Amino acid sequence: MAKNIDAVGNALKVLIEKGSLSRDEFPIIHESIINDGDTLSDLENLCQTMGLFLNEKAGTFYVSPIPGVKTFGYTNEEMRKEFGYSFNNEDLYTALFIIANVITEFFPEASPSAMKPFMKSNDLMDIVDKKVEILREQANLDEISYEKSYNFEVVVKKWSDLPRVRLDKGEGDSRKEYGKSSKIQLLNTTLRFMENQELIKLVDLNGDKVIYITDRFKATILNAYNADEIQAEIYNYLDNLITE
Repeated sequence: MAKNIDAVGNALKVLIEKGSLSRDEFPIIHESIINDGDTLSDLENLCQTMGLFLNEKAGTFYVSPIPGVKTFGYTNEEMRKEFGYSFNNEDLYTALFIIANVITEFFPEASPSAMKPFMKSNDLMDIVDKKVEILREQANLDEISYEKSYNFEVVVKKWSDLPRVRLDKGEGDSRKEYGKSSKIQLLNTTLRFMENQELIKLVDLNGDKVIYITDRFKATILNAYNADEIQAEIYNYLDNLITE
């Protein structure tokens, strides 16, 4: 790596600080990676030793944490803090369940490309409602939870106990949009977390939110979770739940 150390070091610094490296922002560094296979290989190897995937999408490089490696990933405690609103593990598991359904809706059956250009948050709400209802009807949900290494029982109870909306009395009875005390709040808080991570872009439309996935989502989330057999099995299970 000696002859490439400057190029590799500069690229890694940008990736860690910004999370991405594009041709437009860093043309010289980008060119050094694209035009030199040794530099790209050395950068990939260095990222792996640090617990990171190096991915490329539409000419931009991204890094994402390797599942199970916490160097640049989140522990449960750190994720709860990122979500805010005094999130506990039940809230976190349910939020991750929502995220899993975003993934399987855009990329059903582990499709290599997105099968839809966008989806609406109200449609996502209906999908989560239906899948929770199907899970609730499973007589052996405890066994399924154990087999898939995911506590679906907690998710079903948490989601089922929540009202769809909660009004903010004293302020014209307006609907509370963020938090964890209603389905709307928990879903919106989860989507905002994903937007803060630059995984999705939200656009308000007639009282609904339209969800667009980003290149970062395509380049990092799919590659990271496809490399984890447990996560892949969870997503395949959710993807195959009948929601009609």
